[in-house]
Order: sequence, then structure tokens, then C-alpha cells
Amino acid sequence: MANNSASWVPKSGQAGETVTLTVGTAGHIDHGKTSLVKYLTGCDTDTLPEEKARGMTIDLGFATCTLPNNRRVGIVDVPGHERFIHNMVAGATGIDVVLLVVAADDGIMLQTIEHFDIVRLLGITAGMVAITKTDMVDSARVAEVTEQVQLLVADSFLDGAPIMPVSSKTGEGFFDFYDAFCALVDKTAQRNTSGPFRMHVERSFVLKGLGVILSGIPSSGSVHMGDTVELLPDGGEKKVRGVQVFGRNAELGRAGECIALRLSDTSQDDVRRGMVLVSPGYFKPTKFVSARFYMVPSLEKPLRPRTAVRFHVGTAEVTGHLLLPDLTPLLPGGDTYVQFQLDAPVVAAPGDFFVARLMSPLKTIGGGTVVAPETIKMRRRKGDWVEKTREREQAFTDPVSALGYALKQAGSAPLALPDLARLGVLSEEATRKHIAALVSAGTAGELAGNRYVHADVLAAAREELLSKLNRMHDAVPLSVGFPKKDLLRDITSNHLVVEKVLSQLLESGAVAVNATGYQIPERAPKLSPAQATLATRLAELYRKAAFASPRPDELPLLIGAPASVIDPVFDFLIQTGEIVNLGDKVVLHKDHVVESRRRLEEHFARNRTLEAAAFKDIIGASRKYAIPLLEYWDAKGVTRREGNIRVLREKQGG
Repeated sequence: MANNSASWVPKSGQAGETVTLTVGTAGHIDHGKTSLVKYLTGCDTDTLPEEKARGMTIDLGFATCTLPNNRRVGIVDVPGHERFIHNMVAGATGIDVVLLVVAADDGIMLQTIEHFDIVRLLGITAGMVAITKTDMVDSARVAEVTEQVQLLVADSFLDGAPIMPVSSKTGEGFFDFYDAFCALVDKTAQRNTSGPFRMHVERSFVLKGLGVILSGIPSSGSVHMGDTVELLPDGGEKKVRGVQVFGRNAELGRAGECIALRLSDTSQDDVRRGMVLVSPGYFKPTKFVSARFYMVPSLEKPLRPRTAVRFHVGTAEVTGHLLLPDLTPLLPGGDTYVQFQLDAPVVAAPGDFFVARLMSPLKTIGGGTVVAPETIKMRRRKGDWVEKTREREQAFTDPVSALGYALKQAGSAPLALPDLARLGVLSEEATRKHIAALVSAGTAGELAGNRYVHADVLAAAREELLSKLNRMHDAVPLSVGFPKKDLLRDITSNHLVVEKVLSQLLESGAVAVNATGYQIPERAPKLSPAQATLATRLAELYRKAAFASPRPDELPLLIGAPASVIDPVFDFLIQTGEIVNLGDKVVLHKDHVVESRRRLEEHFARNRTLEAAAFKDIIGASRKYAIPLLEYWDAKGVTRREGNIRVLREKQGG
């Protein structure tokens, strides 16, 4: 990253591979961190006049190191003085590898321990140790300090890591140190860039003619020239007008790289350290953060339930209070779920590492990972808060489970892909890949319009539909099917979910559909012997009656049975198509309906039009039967009415 304005001028021949990896220093003041970085990179990271005057690092410094295999990594030099721990935390937030620096003359000091605690709390898992100023002591002292370091890092991520003596003044030990440093960088995994873009602002400055420049190390995603980004908590949307990566002009900046961005419509007053540049729509500032908290074991006193703290996340430092889940103090070395209730909003995402320090005395008390940004305060009276927080923490351990959790929390409401990506804190591309895995595993269902629901929602809708269909079969046992509008009446499930489940039920054979409607095949009607006899009598009655058939309300007298016995069988014959209800109490046997069409077609073979009065003569029936039949064939698409006449449709149906 650039340390002076001249570096923003376009360069030619920008060779060298940029990688998504940043190394950060840690250690006590005046232990040689800046000198080692300068020896390693040729870059003096103390650029402020105050730093030059005092001879110590006050703010973050940046440098770029080109390794023998042409890989370039960023190096963040952080301040070691206790008064600038807040700057150290800001710098340590974005690093992947820590270079813990211990001076051979002083050995391990208080800030060495606190810096080491901080990098552990911030989730850094790769690093090495440099024992500096070896030119000032003998070999016995170097061995003694090496033992101190081994005790300090025992059972930590630095246990077994290289501990390399080196003198930035004479160069002694530098080649061995450099070989170990290169090997460490080569085996450290690069940052995943698949999430939405998010960069905590570490510094901002103005370049004449160019405007405001913001720099930092993105924690996720990538940013391109021309992208629209959102400056939170209160800066609004901006356009990216320029990108630099490790001090070189670029089209793209990625997570883990030291980058600088030139933004449109931004003044120096708009920007401050602790603000965050993000992909629009993904993150919302909040004053409440639920988290998993680990208390530093070296502390002497337990932590009280409502302790005033300085909360550090990303580059932000905000005062507030740490609330424990109950009124029991937390003992040193303990861990629990907590909520931070802050005096100003911060931008945080699940899995972000944070550090908490006391207001007075300024001392690191612990840290951990963000479980969730919240919109409401924790209520201790609600005993399920810990369980819900634990469930959310476990859900966000990987992208697939995070998406499954988001779907489950959405309930019956289908989620579009962009909404799902936002809730899972993933890019849309990554969301598309992972949701496909959930659909394939049967954990999620894909609906029309690229919308998704949890499999539990589909299961609930399936149960609701089958239950409704079974009740309809119970009410009308002889029905061969129920119209869709009747089946879906009073169904509470989302209509997209219902369509998906109906499709699945039909595909599996659990439900069948026919001209009448939907049915459960196992519940298909079966006539009793008495009903079968009655059905035969009714069908024969209408067959013989031809175009002089009885009205339904005349059947009890004609058959000699009550309507309650006749009606279910009558409806069964209509549903199966044995008899046809034309409306207006006109019912015909199917054979005569077919016969009426045959006579229609014979007429239209010789004539272009047909009058209703003529149709009466054609079928040998009264107007009572002729008009319903003509309207029936109109509805079926065989004929079309034009005033008082009918014509044959060109495309016939029915």
C-alpha cells in the first residue's frame, strides 16, 4: 500500500504476482519491528512526523515484500506502545500471518504478552517469532530469550513455529530468518475471496487532483474499478474510481491484500477509521452484537455481568458494556456467550473476530467471534437466548449450513437468491453453488422464479395438502376428484410452495389428477353392490330417455329411492362421464352427447352456419335440450356463436 502520494501516479511494467496474503508484526515498543520490516522490504513504515521525532511507531505502517518466487505480500507494522494498542488491534484485524518480535536484550515484556493475546483472540493461526537486536547480547542471552518465547507460545498456534534470531543492524541471521519467512508465507492459505466485499477503513488521506483515498485490508470478497460500494455506518453509496494493490495500480482488489481505493463524491470529513466499505445491501450497522467471548486467563479478577469496555472489531473502536447471559461473574480463562451493547453502531458479521478491553485501566480482557449483529437487546429473562445464540453460531461454521439456517429462519416465506446471499453473507455466485447442494441433498426446495425454502416448509405444505384432500374424500367418498380451487381453499402455505408440492405429489404418485380434479389414488371411489346396481339403473334410464331425459329432482320418484341415496351415485356418474350435466337441470347420457356432435358435424359438412331452431330439428328435441347442448359445444370450442347463429370453429377441441 502506498505511503506517499507519488505512488498513485500510473506506472508501467507493473510486474509481479499479487496474492491475497498480509503479514503483520506484533510485539513490545522499541523491540525492532519497524527496523526488521525496513530491512526485509527496504521500506520505512514510520511515515508520520511524530513517528520520526519519537523514534517509535504510533500508527499503522505498510510495506510490500517481493519473495524469490515473485510473490508479493503486504506487511503491516503495528505500534507497540501500550497507549497505541487500539491502533495495533486495527492493524492486526486484517492479517493472515503474524511476525511476533521479541528483542534479545529486553526479552518478553508486558506488551509482548498483550499483543500475543490479541493476535490469538483475533483468530490468527499462522506465524513465526523473530528475536531481534542479537548484536547487543551474547549467544547465552539469545538462548535464554528463546526459552522464554517457547514458554509463552506453548500450546498455541505458534507452538513449534520457527524462532529466528536476527540483527537488523548487522544482518546476522537474516538469511535463515528470510528462508523461514518465505517458507511460512508459501504454506499459508490465501484468503477466500468468494464473499461480499467488506473492507474496514484503516486510514484515509487526500491527494490533490484525485480526492479522498481510503486504505485497508478487505476481510472478504473483492472490488473492481467502477463498482458501487457502500460506506457504513453513514457515508452512503460511492463509486470506485481507482484501485491500488500493494502500492500498484490495479483493476481488482481482493480479500487479504493491502488495497487503496479512490472514491467518488467523498470528502475527508466523510471518512474516519472504523468505517467499513461494503457491497451494498449486505450489512447494517448495529449497536448490539451477540458473541462468543473468551476471557484472558492471566487476569486476576472475574468479569462482572455489565462491565464497561472498549469493543474492537475490524478497525472500529467503540465504548459500551459487555452483558453476560446471567448474573454470575465470568472467571479468568472462562468462555461464554455475551452481548455487547454499544454506544455507537458498528458493522460486524458472523465469524468476525473482536477484542474487548477495559475502560480503566486500559487492559485486554478477552475477545472471540461475533455470532450475530442484533437489532434488539438481550433479555436475560428469556431463558432460550443462549440456546438460540449457540444454534446460530453453529449454523455459520460453513456456507451450506448458514444457508440452511437462513432458510429455516425465513419460515414459509420463499427467499430469492439475492436475499438468501445477503442472509448467508455470501456472494450470489457462491450462494448459487451451495444452495444447489442443499437442494440436491433434500434440505431445501427450489421453487419457480429462483426462490427457495427449507425442506421443512415443503414437508408442512405436503402434510397440509394431503390432510385437506383426505378430509374432502371423507366428506364425499364417491368423488373421483376435487377441483383445484376447492382443494386450495383455506390452504395457508405459500402459493409457490403449494405448486411445488403438488408437482412432487403428482410425480411420486401420492396424488393423481383427472378431468374432475385431484384425488388420492388409494381413496378412489368404490361403489357398494347396492350403489353399483343403482348406478346401472340410472345410466340405463338416461340412455333410454335420449333427448327427453328427466331432471335430477325427478329421480327419487322415478327410481323409488330417497335423494340422499341417489345423489352420491348420480354425482359419481357425472364425474366418470357416464352422464353429462349440461346445466339448467338438463342431464344427458354420454352416448347422446356424442350423437349430438355427430349430427352437428354432418350439418356443417353441408352448411356454413346453424340456427338454434334448426338444431332442435337436427337432434329431434325441444329448445330445453337444444340450447344447453349448443352452449356446451360452444364452451368445448366446437362451435362459436355469432349473433343468432353458430359457425364451426376452425380449430376444434373437446
